[in-house]
Amino acid sequence: MSDHLCEIDVSDIDLADERYKILFSENNIEFLAQSIEETGLIYPPIVRPVNNKFIIISGFNRIRAHIHNNRVHNGKIKIVVYKTNADTTDYQCLLKSIAALAFKRPLTQAELIACTSRLYHFLDEKQIAEKSSAIFNTELSVRFVKDLLIAAGLPDPGLKLIHTGHLSFKSAKKIALFEKDTIKIFLEIFSNIRASNNKQLEIILYIMEIAARDNILPGKIFKNQEIQDILFDDKKETGLKTSLLRACLFELRFPTVFKMRQKVLKKITSVKFGNKIKFLPPENLDSQTNSISFTARTYEEFASNVQNLNAVLGKKELKELFNQ
Repeated sequence: MSDHLCEIDVSDIDLADERYKILFSENNIEFLAQSIEETGLIYPPIVRPVNNKFIIISGFNRIRAHIHNNRVHNGKIKIVVYKTNADTTDYQCLLKSIAALAFKRPLTQAELIACTSRLYHFLDEKQIAEKSSAIFNTELSVRFVKDLLIAAGLPDPGLKLIHTGHLSFKSAKKIALFEKDTIKIFLEIFSNIRASNNKQLEIILYIMEIAARDNILPGKIFKNQEIQDILFDDKKETGLKTSLLRACLFELRFPTVFKMRQKVLKKITSVKFGNKIKFLPPENLDSQTNSISFTARTYEEFASNVQNLNAVLGKKELKELFNQ
């Protein structure tokens, strides 16, 4: 027999039991509460009877909104719900909770990770992939399911960072394979900066390479005072922290190259190209290509930039830049 509609008291719902909750953050329910107030509860929540109480399978926000609308009412608050049968299994309840959200909107990566991890208690990777269209409203390959399960090795703070965009999926997979203490360090780092996927992978690579080269734990690098000052300076915005952290780690990873770069930058400054001309040295040791560029809106600006370039042609510092 399928779930059936009935009316129950909100006080009979165990709001603290969130075993089937998928969302990582509680949305502002004022708009939803207003919609329910004006149009009624179009899609009733799904609840499961457990030990003379009800636990929520789907509809956490709808129940919150319903309570919000009735907070000034005296007495018991009634709500219409779909109640599962007493013999409904935990697996079936999990499927209901996932499908109820997945067929309303695409799941986020963090939600996919959490749901796949829970399903793994009942199904293997191949079975999850085979049933993915019916469960997630999208087809997942076995390989992707395995990747999701790797990322699921992160603690809850890691999944929250994925949800907020502070941690990329590729970076999450990488750090999930580290030891617990190392994972905590990287979660702490990425919770205090805002970096693209490539920059996150670079930070991970530098720290692990420095640790391997110096035969120390990543935690010792994390406790470096300069790194601590960068990460926990509340006056610095996250983008600046990212740039400063990358520069600091680059210096620790490649001290000789860093010194050479500083020397080159001093020479570029001494040439005095002017404010509108940019001289960029090679990006890495394998490249020998320098880049010189300028912009001009008028012929006069163009001519002025060319004159500035001609004026520095004879400087020995410029010749040295091409003979590093």
